[in-house]
Amino acid sequence: MNVFFHADDFGINLGQSQRILECAERGVLNSLSIMANSPHFEACARLLDAAPHHLKRAVHVNLVEGPCCVEPASIPLLAGEDGVFNRSFVGLLRMSLGRDHDELRRQVALEAAAQISKVTDRFPALAQGLRVDGHQHFQLIPAVFEGILDAIWKGGYALEYLRVPVEPVRAFMRRDVLFSIRPVNWIKRLVLGWCWGRDRRLARSLVGSGRPCSCDGRSALFCGVLFSGEMSAERVCAVFPAYASLARRRGLDIELLFHPGGEPDAANCLNPKMEDFVAFYQSSGRGVEHDALMGLRLDPSGPDGLPTLHFEGSCA
Repeated sequence: MNVFFHADDFGINLGQSQRILECAERGVLNSLSIMANSPHFEACARLLDAAPHHLKRAVHVNLVEGPCCVEPASIPLLAGEDGVFNRSFVGLLRMSLGRDHDELRRQVALEAAAQISKVTDRFPALAQGLRVDGHQHFQLIPAVFEGILDAIWKGGYALEYLRVPVEPVRAFMRRDVLFSIRPVNWIKRLVLGWCWGRDRRLARSLVGSGRPCSCDGRSALFCGVLFSGEMSAERVCAVFPAYASLARRRGLDIELLFHPGGEPDAANCLNPKMEDFVAFYQSSGRGVEHDALMGLRLDPSGPDGLPTLHFEGSCA
């Protein structure tokens, strides 16, 4: 079983990306996903050229924040005439469930293909073991999910991992954990679970069909939605034993999602006008998650043959 300590959003700007890489150089971070649509993409990519060799890389498909990578006129359901994404999760979900479904799928495929190509052109090895996730988990919206798979298939990539951000609720049933979860995060979990219920049928139909797809839900046990806003070391340590046990029974890896790359200056965000995103990047939770990645330590073989996790000084 592999345990991936993952950071999203790499590439917004140099300072934010350097804070993420610090967690790989001095902490347990061993995986990150790259935003192709950032104006600072190339400068941040150069940072990865000197990053630790064990660091896994993924494409962070972004359809919600900042500029698009294709001509705006070709994706009017996703971006305005200024080339900036302007749709919410709920807005895209409504389109996906309505008569715009097919056209949304086509436009997502165009933009996803451009973003994936940009990252794989810069890091060619990734094309033979493509790892993909989505900004704000938009990838589970049915038409978006289908469009991303279309882009992967038409690009001829060998898909290694497509994140399914649906957590096993039983791992969170400890009383001290259960009542610490914000109600809005339970709602997110319910919505994402419902979306995955629709997506799963398509994903499984592709397995064994000749398409390079391994996204049938057996890629990894995911953690990061119910603790969204504050993936603290204490919370992660509290649920990790249940995750390790479930992962062994199901023959899965584990992905723990963090967002350690805070940005104190709103002007340096992808879209300073999106106040909710700016508030997230400036939240104290970014520091908490940075500290968690710097202090967590993994023992790959504990007393029961399962990996164990502890935090220096706090959650043994």
